[in-house]
Amino acid sequence: MLPENKLKELIGMMNSVSGSAIPPQPPILEMFNIAMDEKMLDYLLAVGTEPHTVAELEAIYRAQGHEDWEQHWKEVLQMSFVHPYTDTQRHLYQLSPIFPGWVEFFTAGPDDPKRFAVLNKFMEFWGMLKLMNRSPMREMSDGATLKAMAAGDPPKVSTFTVQPEGRNISLNQPLESRQEVLTLGSVYTILERNKDEIAIANCFCRRYKKMSKGELCDLDIPQESCVALGAIAKQLIENGTARPMSFEEAVAKMAEFEDNGCIHTTFHNHNRANEEEIVICNCCPDCCLLYNGYRQAGLSKLYARSFFSPRMLDESKCVGCKACMKIGCPAISIVGGKAKVDNTLCVGCGVCEQLCKFDALKA
Repeated sequence: MLPENKLKELIGMMNSVSGSAIPPQPPILEMFNIAMDEKMLDYLLAVGTEPHTVAELEAIYRAQGHEDWEQHWKEVLQMSFVHPYTDTQRHLYQLSPIFPGWVEFFTAGPDDPKRFAVLNKFMEFWGMLKLMNRSPMREMSDGATLKAMAAGDPPKVSTFTVQPEGRNISLNQPLESRQEVLTLGSVYTILERNKDEIAIANCFCRRYKKMSKGELCDLDIPQESCVALGAIAKQLIENGTARPMSFEEAVAKMAEFEDNGCIHTTFHNHNRANEEEIVICNCCPDCCLLYNGYRQAGLSKLYARSFFSPRMLDESKCVGCKACMKIGCPAISIVGGKAKVDNTLCVGCGVCEQLCKFDALKA
């Protein structure tokens, strides 16, 4: 067993580089015991939280009396213990957050007993979180989150609808013309910005469902559905976790996922929604921790931020077909043969609009 005081120190460091914190509960400590030996633990503690060049990271390793740098560096990257600091400063590497971050990237890799064991322990922790996050704990958590947001702390992730509305903005100076078409808030804009560096990897949530229950996603969304962008995509391709994907394939995949009722959830660098996007998760309430967890009290909807709120555009067009309820949305019910939306339960994903074939709902 690794020294608990050292493990807790590392967990604190990994939490400090993220907008999300994972407490050192027993399953998390066990997860790290499975993933690393004391040599790796001591190295990551020596690396600290500051960004470093590869040469500096090598110097830290050699200062500890080790010689096999190339093999060690390969293992660090394969385990996703570090990632590029930013997309524009990719020559620098920083310690990865625990989740979203290290757990997600490591367990998405090729089939391996260690990956499965780490994933099992993380899901054990998630089960504990669902038990803890009920009244009055949930209300206390939401209150703390609202205070943080009021103070300017950004949410953790952002969600996107398929066809968001545009808006007109008056400017006091002319715009420089550029040959590009952008849709405000659309996930396709993000793909366009990263069109030369896109990768797709396994969704660790769907992998866990297949591994633990032998079942596939109820919405027929494949395991290979987690899209990485920019410098993170490049690292995951190089370490064998993800495969490269063209912009055209990525657009086609997104359309396929949308038709199945997925929610595009974008994770950002350092898990802060005001920083660059690094991953687009194509989520569903069947498999995914984020939305399945919200429905089962495992996560506050304040974790995600969306500026869309569904409303009944034309009630006469609603036929009560329940297509908008395909993903098991807790905010929609059928009352008197018509869809009704409870906005207090809505996370603003916009999927109901995508699934409605009668133009009755609008997000």
